[in-house]
Amino acid sequence: MSGEATSVVPGRRVAIVHDYLTEMGGAERVVGKLLDLLPEARLHTSSFAPGTVDGSFAERGVSTTFLDRLAAQKERSKRLFPLFPLAFRSMRLAPADVVLSSSSGFAHHVRPPAGALHLCYCYSPPRFLWQPDEYFRGRPALRASLSVVLAGMRAADVRASARVHAYAAVSRYTGSRIGATYGRPATVIYPPVEVERFRPSTERSGRFLVVSRLLAYKRIDLAVEAANSARLPLDVIGDGPERAALEKRSGPTVRFLGRLTDAQVGHAMARCTALLMPGTEDFGMTAVEAQASGRPPIAFAAGGALESMTDGVSGFLARQATPESLGRQMLRASVTELGVEPLVASAARFSPAVFAVRLSAFLEAELERHRAGRPAPARYASAAAE
Repeated sequence: MSGEATSVVPGRRVAIVHDYLTEMGGAERVVGKLLDLLPEARLHTSSFAPGTVDGSFAERGVSTTFLDRLAAQKERSKRLFPLFPLAFRSMRLAPADVVLSSSSGFAHHVRPPAGALHLCYCYSPPRFLWQPDEYFRGRPALRASLSVVLAGMRAADVRASARVHAYAAVSRYTGSRIGATYGRPATVIYPPVEVERFRPSTERSGRFLVVSRLLAYKRIDLAVEAANSARLPLDVIGDGPERAALEKRSGPTVRFLGRLTDAQVGHAMARCTALLMPGTEDFGMTAVEAQASGRPPIAFAAGGALESMTDGVSGFLARQATPESLGRQMLRASVTELGVEPLVASAARFSPAVFAVRLSAFLEAELERHRAGRPAPARYASAAAE
């Protein structure tokens, strides 16, 4: 966080409510930018593990729920998931004009103070509730054992969504899922990518790259199998519960590097042959980071990738979610050098400055509507990057 002092909604009392602060992922980087743009805001979350996230969160001050220490460890928190909706409903927020929930889980279950406007910046409706085929991939027994619990939580999730005054989505893809899941429209505000942190390089490592949490729905298995079949060099940066299984199926050209610093990731990104993003992403911030580094992303042609990439200009799109289709694009990237300028220009559409303008417009429009007592419009125009 940069410590900027100018608010995009000056004079307003704001509360930011985020799912949890127990790892530093894309959503947590967005929260950092929200705090920059809303310096008056108070930050609330279900659980906070200071050593796992940017130190500026602790400096700002974080209010938590009764799950705080119980859920600070990621694996333990998964066993406590039925309690998260209750934790957010039990939050007691100070008087506020705006409550902004930042959610791919249950932050939108929060009950705002009387008279407050509740807006939700949504990365995705909870995957384990609404995309169980992907989330429970390879674990059918676990999914079956939780079927009754998940059904009840889906009903509660829909009820919570009805108490949100308006939604913003990280992509048109997520906006369509919000519509299908909750029956609500959503304004599209692409997440801020710190493109200025990345610099192109003329050096090349000769290796493909994955930068991701190692979770089943990320489909890193497709990247590993593609590298195995084509005998192409691949580095995997990141960690997660799938790491051991992925390492077992990896051939000699694949290396697992674990978690690295931002500087190390930026160095690897600027020098790779291409970045692989094989899963269906809600937006896919790493693809934009690769573009800002002057290197092409390779992604499955679905989800947010279709909104940040043009095939053959600012990346390469695999038409099927298979190792064969991904491998063909890896070979294509090996012999096709895309221009650095179009890649960097594509990334610039998702800069923090663009995010600030669109977030400000959204907040002001919704505050005016709320003040005037007007109902939410039937639909919003997409604030798509131009």
